[in-house]
Amino acid sequence: MRCFVKPLWRPYNRAMISQLTGKVVRKTSRTLVLDVGGVGYEVMCIEDVLIRCKVGSEVTLATHLNVREDLMELYGFMSADDLGFFKLLLGVSGIGPKSALNILEVVKPADIRRAVATQDPANLHAVHGLGKKTAEKLVIELKDKLDAVVGGGTGTSSDEQAVLEAIINLGYSAAEARSAVKAAPQSGSLEERVKAVLKQLARA
Repeated sequence: MRCFVKPLWRPYNRAMISQLTGKVVRKTSRTLVLDVGGVGYEVMCIEDVLIRCKVGSEVTLATHLNVREDLMELYGFMSADDLGFFKLLLGVSGIGPKSALNILEVVKPADIRRAVATQDPANLHAVHGLGKKTAEKLVIELKDKLDAVVGGGTGTSSDEQAVLEAIINLGYSAAEARSAVKAAPQSGSLEERVKAVLKQLARA
């Protein structure tokens, strides 16, 4: 959805659009138009979403509304988990909504998580064609998110909570994180446990 407005916006006046359900009426190579109660919303999506959303079908998309002074853009995903990972990428320095969408066009979240777990940005660059600097930035900054949580563990129960928070910090749902933490080995350092859980989730 693109609409031009005068710069009268205030942060507390910005209504978020977190989900849309409607009929797909048109598609381009990067967007689809969703008819919601007679209003057409233009939503930017990756190719996989566009393929799954057939013209004429009714779909529900989890959405992110990017607001600037002169422009509003909607980004749509098939699940809240996919949207969560998209927002995680937005937390990496220098990566905006369009860059994050371009990354998800060529690399699946599981591949990025695996690269973070193994500290191997070369795989993202060589195998998936992601730019070398971007791949390195993703691995380093997403690992920092893990380290910030892992570094706080002090005991057995808090260690398990730290592992859980670290996994959620990488965009997994709370349910996925809890299940994987329970199934993973309970021994080892916090970092080793987090890596073990990530590797298990990446194989799923």
